[in-house]
Amino acid sequence: MSFTIIKKPFHALPILHYNMECASEVVKAAKEIKPDCIVVELPENMQNELIKAASRLPDLSVVKASQKNGKPLFYLSEPCDGLFEALRYGLEHNIAVFCIDLDVDNYPFFKDPLPDPYAISKIGFKHYMEACYGNLPPSLRKTFPIDREREYYMARRLKELSFSYDRILFVGGLTHVKKVLELTDQKAFKKQEPVERETIEVFSLTEESQRELMSEFGYLSLNYEFWRDEYLSKESIKTTIPDRQKIYLSLLKQAGLRYKESTGNELPHYCLRNTLKFMRNYAHLKDKLLPDLFELLASAKGCVDHNYAYETWLLATTYPFLKNVDGLPEIKLRVEDLFGGSKKIQFHRKLKNPKATQFIKRKKDAASFRFTPPSPFSICSYPPEDTIIENFGRFLKKKGVQILTEENLKVVPFSTSLEDGIDTKETIRHLFEKKLYVKKLGKPAGDVGSVVIIFDEDDEKDEKYPWKTTWIGEHSQESDMAFYATDLTKKVVGPGISRCEYGGFMMSYPPRRLWDVWHDPDYLDLLHKSEVLLMAAIDYSLKPTITYVAKKAPRSLLKSYAARFGKKVVFLPIGQVSRNLLNKIRVFHVLDGHDKRRIADEFIY
Repeated sequence: MSFTIIKKPFHALPILHYNMECASEVVKAAKEIKPDCIVVELPENMQNELIKAASRLPDLSVVKASQKNGKPLFYLSEPCDGLFEALRYGLEHNIAVFCIDLDVDNYPFFKDPLPDPYAISKIGFKHYMEACYGNLPPSLRKTFPIDREREYYMARRLKELSFSYDRILFVGGLTHVKKVLELTDQKAFKKQEPVERETIEVFSLTEESQRELMSEFGYLSLNYEFWRDEYLSKESIKTTIPDRQKIYLSLLKQAGLRYKESTGNELPHYCLRNTLKFMRNYAHLKDKLLPDLFELLASAKGCVDHNYAYETWLLATTYPFLKNVDGLPEIKLRVEDLFGGSKKIQFHRKLKNPKATQFIKRKKDAASFRFTPPSPFSICSYPPEDTIIENFGRFLKKKGVQILTEENLKVVPFSTSLEDGIDTKETIRHLFEKKLYVKKLGKPAGDVGSVVIIFDEDDEKDEKYPWKTTWIGEHSQESDMAFYATDLTKKVVGPGISRCEYGGFMMSYPPRRLWDVWHDPDYLDLLHKSEVLLMAAIDYSLKPTITYVAKKAPRSLLKSYAARFGKKVVFLPIGQVSRNLLNKIRVFHVLDGHDKRRIADEFIY
């Protein structure tokens, strides 16, 4: 049995605005009572526009009206609002519908301090309303003089309609319904006039606005629509209302499947369990039983990661019924336009970069794959120099991992365990405390996938290193390399042998994956050659770390770019590397064919 306050011929149903549980109770009450008239607490002078908006449900609409202060007034028509649900039910079942509220300007916005309406699905609508009416402290019952005027107006309209209809379902806000029914006993009412509106228009919402504005987010409203269709198709009036907790669980599980598709990572069961536990505790801090969308997303972000939170948001705010088949003009609104201030949440997603894996596609019989021998007519490097520079690259890879490991290192006073060894320096520094200090290593650092060394950033106006090219590794022990250097023809030291000097180079592992980075349109907007090399290193790295050796650290923009893909740029000042070693690797030789390798050592010094 549905709960209504009965005062014949009125059946009054108190509700909370824009709430799924209350909208469900409206449908149940209307089906059980079978009224010949439905009236709602919405402005009478906007009745035509509001009914039009309700007739478009489950599509979303916004009724926009002008105010004297110049700030527009909005009414959002969505499935989970009890008032628009009442109008919608009446229109679908050929029942007379009326809006009977007094239209006023500058009505104050506030939120009643009421128990979480999720309790309705557990204790029932009747017990919930009795708790609201009986246990709410008088100090929390906020009233405004304008409310009294509205209640008088609604009582007068109800009494007028009672002369024409025998069974009237009145749907209104919880704080007004009882007072309106009491005022219907009056024999005379003063005349009241609503404010005049210059314009009253009906709009459809853009998809971006829909994701932000819906009081009950899209996934919740979609499940409400499924429940509504199933309930109205049955003859029985006995049914349970949608369970918000089960819908949340379904949302998180489906988001986990989308998370696996987008990232390739499985959502472990313990992560889902932790998210649900975090949601519960977060809601309890706010004196609620279940969290709202912001708290749900914050829980997903904190217990899993930003990618999972983004997939949850994307699925939660998707609403397939936003179609605008009647071609209403669309309006773009923010949540501040309707409900005042709001909390914002940001997602820093780790994205897949197609450049890093575009050459990784291999046949299943990968063991039979062999590198194609290089062409004998192409320019090539001098093998002894290749060995030196590859060893240097491996050294920098280890150095990058070491730096990250030291960054994660913590030094703590000894208590019960030596952890990762005694920190002698810190112990001596705190000798007066008579305590031992021990090292505690943090999360292990990931491997290095690319190395960048910048000797000279090179001024574009006075260019010293004009030769820019990309070299592919000849075998599995060599890396791919992109570099800029002095002119190939500037210093010829032998027949088909040229001596050059690096301005900077990038090495990426494994080989045979590198495009010509110098003609890649993605890098055209970068300021310096060094930035081209670093961005290419980020794009082509298969590991989470990039070692960057230069005189100064890279721009924060490039570090942020790396973070988007879950990678980190480790900066190593070039002054910390041996000057003799740098001089040794900076000079290299180019041969105009593999046949020159036999005689190269006679001319290279």
